[in-house]
Amino acid sequence: MNLFSTDHNRIITTENFLYATRCIIGVVICYVLFLYFPQLPFQWSVVSVVVAISPDNSLALAFDRMKANLLGCAIGLILFFIHLPNLLMLCIGVVLVIVTGLYFKLQGSIRSALAAIVVLMVDSHHAHDWKLAMGRLGCVIIGCLIALLVTIGFSLVFKLLKAKNSTQENGEH
Repeated sequence: MNLFSTDHNRIITTENFLYATRCIIGVVICYVLFLYFPQLPFQWSVVSVVVAISPDNSLALAFDRMKANLLGCAIGLILFFIHLPNLLMLCIGVVLVIVTGLYFKLQGSIRSALAAIVVLMVDSHHAHDWKLAMGRLGCVIIGCLIALLVTIGFSLVFKLLKAKNSTQENGEH
């Protein structure tokens, strides 16, 4: 029995293994930041990195998720300074993210933007603390950047392996 297969009817496939590996690498990097900088909310980077990494290692989707996260952060930051009840602002933010995401053709990445706005806006103990909002915004963006770098890193490794295999096959013929 082949544990790693490309058969999509199996749970354990090469693609799924690589997806889990990318997620684990992103989580480990963010968690190390969380441990070394306990004064900053890097736990939100962990959330951001797992939402932003794509199962198919698509660079286009990774960039779209980065844009979507920036969109969610921007809308969340703007709404953070409007002093209405948190639930109302969160609902307004969700609608604005969806409408704006659809306008910018980020349909496949709106979940990332929604995660970003929720991370930025949900807080019951420190309502309207701009330092908290900026810290969360920075950590969400760092998580997205880490996800993007992990995706780019894997893509480069795949391209190098493909080029090496192609060179070997051409040299053998």
